[in-house]
Amino acid sequence: MKSKIVRHWNGRAVDYDKNVRNVIYSRREQAAWQKIFNEALGNGCHDILDVGTGPGIVANLLAGLGHNVIGIDSSENMLKRAAENSAALYHSLEFVQGDAENLPFEDGSFDAVVNRYVLWSLPDPKRALSEWRRVLRSGGRLAIVDGTWYDRKDKPVGKRLWQSLSVPLIILTEHRVPHYKKLNEDLRDNLWSSNVKRPDADVELLTSTGFKEVDVVEGLNRKLFKNLDYFKNGHAGERFLITGVK
Repeated sequence: MKSKIVRHWNGRAVDYDKNVRNVIYSRREQAAWQKIFNEALGNGCHDILDVGTGPGIVANLLAGLGHNVIGIDSSENMLKRAAENSAALYHSLEFVQGDAENLPFEDGSFDAVVNRYVLWSLPDPKRALSEWRRVLRSGGRLAIVDGTWYDRKDKPVGKRLWQSLSVPLIILTEHRVPHYKKLNEDLRDNLWSSNVKRPDADVELLTSTGFKEVDVVEGLNRKLFKNLDYFKNGHAGERFLITGVK
């Protein structure tokens, strides 16, 4: 399963970067996301690990706030996009190829571990969370942004129609054609996140791996997307933030 997921993201690196990079190149979107992570991580300059960094979206957002950030991802092609985005924004970031469930870092290396849209796709989320906790310093914080991407209670026909209607809006307002490619259906249906109620299951996972002060902020879609942006991006799922302390 893990190798299939890596191949999926390697193949999607260019299109995925085009779909999400506006977060770091749009001042409004950048400010909205930085506010979310500021509230989750607190003030000060931190040593942060961005797990599943992809094209470096969160890593660059946090670097813009003055944090020292290392990004790690299993996809070589995603890391190439991350390096390009970092260079374009004049950020000196370190990117490492590696496994989110087996991190190549010493115990207690970071003040914070963060990720965006990653936990849902991991074959063994409990092992991943244990690793993320291991590399945190005592009192360090975990901040995860994820969503109900494949909630079986959703109405897939309605979501597909919404996605189709969003395409001309994106073409007109962003001058690009969005490209969507979902995970293989069999692979997707076997992921833990496709078979549980989220974020309730996430809270149980964090608690069972030893995180304290676990907290959830739901309804991020309305905080992140204003008016037309919601109609362009809200079809994917309901986003939430979950935090915990080592």
